[in-house]
Amino acid sequence: MKRILTVFVAALMAVTMVNAKDYKHSLGMYGGLGIGVQYKVMPKEHFTIIVEEGYALCPSRTANVGGYQSWATNCVLAYQTKTLAEGQGIKLGVYAGGQVKLHYVFDDAALIGFGAAAGIEANMTNAPIAFSFDFRPGYGCLLIDQKPYGGTGIGAGHIFDYSFALGVRYTF
Repeated sequence: MKRILTVFVAALMAVTMVNAKDYKHSLGMYGGLGIGVQYKVMPKEHFTIIVEEGYALCPSRTANVGGYQSWATNCVLAYQTKTLAEGQGIKLGVYAGGQVKLHYVFDDAALIGFGAAAGIEANMTNAPIAFSFDFRPGYGCLLIDQKPYGGTGIGAGHIFDYSFALGVRYTF
């Protein structure tokens, strides 16, 4: 996996050396408490939408549910500053907003949840690449199918979880 990520980043940096000061779309990968693909679009000034699809390991902070692993779909709607600081070929921006998440948990369960999202982004001014770091605390309702385990049907567990991720995206 480390080799694939290294080749991916090197290929993105070698594509072109254009001025990528402001962008509307970006596509890349993220890793942290999960791994997957990430697409970001900025349809209006200061408004951003991030859509992620991948594998998540979400540590639960609720005693009755424990940790879970899942296939995750996340959507983040956020306010993003254009430039917080600029220098040495990097533009820094921050964003904050909310997220909606839908996870398919591998033990016959699903998680539907929402939460906050906050992050910082470094956009290279001499290459079409952006790096981001996110922190996302949230709440979810874990719906569990208990019939395979002798239960009577759907049960539920309420969890508070968090995730963080480092993203690398090609901007266009």
